Amino acid sequence: MRSSRSFHVSSATCQRLRRGFTLVELLVVIGVIGLLIALLLPAVQAARESSRRSECTNHLRQIGIGFNNFVGVHGKFPPGKKWSGPRHVPTTFSIAWSAFMLEFLEESAVHDQINFRVPFTDPGNLPATGEVINIYICPSTDRIEPHRGSDHRLVGLGGIPGEGMGCIDYLGICGPDKDADHLATGQEYGRQRGVLIGTKGLPDADTVIEPPAIKPRHITDGMSHTACVTECTGRGVEMDGNQIDSLNGAWASGSNVSHVSKQVNSTKVPKAWYKERIFSDHRGGANLLMCDGSVQFLSDSVEEIVIMSLCSRDGEEIIDPLPF
Repeated sequence: MRSSRSFHVSSATCQRLRRGFTLVELLVVIGVIGLLIALLLPAVQAARESSRRSECTNHLRQIGIGFNNFVGVHGKFPPGKKWSGPRHVPTTFSIAWSAFMLEFLEESAVHDQINFRVPFTDPGNLPATGEVINIYICPSTDRIEPHRGSDHRLVGLGGIPGEGMGCIDYLGICGPDKDADHLATGQEYGRQRGVLIGTKGLPDADTVIEPPAIKPRHITDGMSHTACVTECTGRGVEMDGNQIDSLNGAWASGSNVSHVSKQVNSTKVPKAWYKERIFSDHRGGANLLMCDGSVQFLSDSVEEIVIMSLCSRDGEEIIDPLPF
């Protein structure tokens, strides 16, 4: 009898042990798991963005090394924009710094395929200009202009030559906005006061093919105090109303250079793309390549007048301390 009672007690105990979770207990467990995921997800996203921002920094650093090598070979920085001939000739087209730099970014194979005697939009050049250059793409780029596909090539041009050209997220700086006031004198800067300059606003601009050479000795503000490239991510084309005005988002386009105005990320898309403002999908700011090859992160809060000073090569502005 004692043995039998012992058996029955043991059986009841096993039944109680095999009882599953109640509904309340299950909901509590699900709620805790959901809370942990909610707490963990932002941290994972922040870690991923930190990695992408570091990769973007490395891309700009490689471009900076390329500039140093270009200067070592040619004794000057590449022109921001150069023309194939006098601008009044209908067949004339422009070439940007980003095309000249290919040989110095281990992209000689792409450079050698380009026929520089015809426009980059020519079908014969598309096998080269349609290449997506990894160094020219910011991995954080999320918002893209409607004429830029997810593969970072131009799309939907409606028959305009250039369909399929590879895009770029880094913009050459030809100086501060011409109407911006100098930090010390209060006078307007005027055009082409940067490093990667073009011809617009220069004497005889309609006939000048290549702007004056900018050499390191011309950067009197100091190489580490002067910016030459910044982020303007997600560009495809520049729109003027309902018309495509230029292919400013293509790395082979001569339009990939601009005067800089406004604060970082202060202009919203699509205007930020069309006006070529400093813009990125990084949280809190954008990367800036200095002439000495260093890369700095420029915060959204930096005042416009300070940014203008950084984009000038010879303004002799005193920025103390530097905003990064």
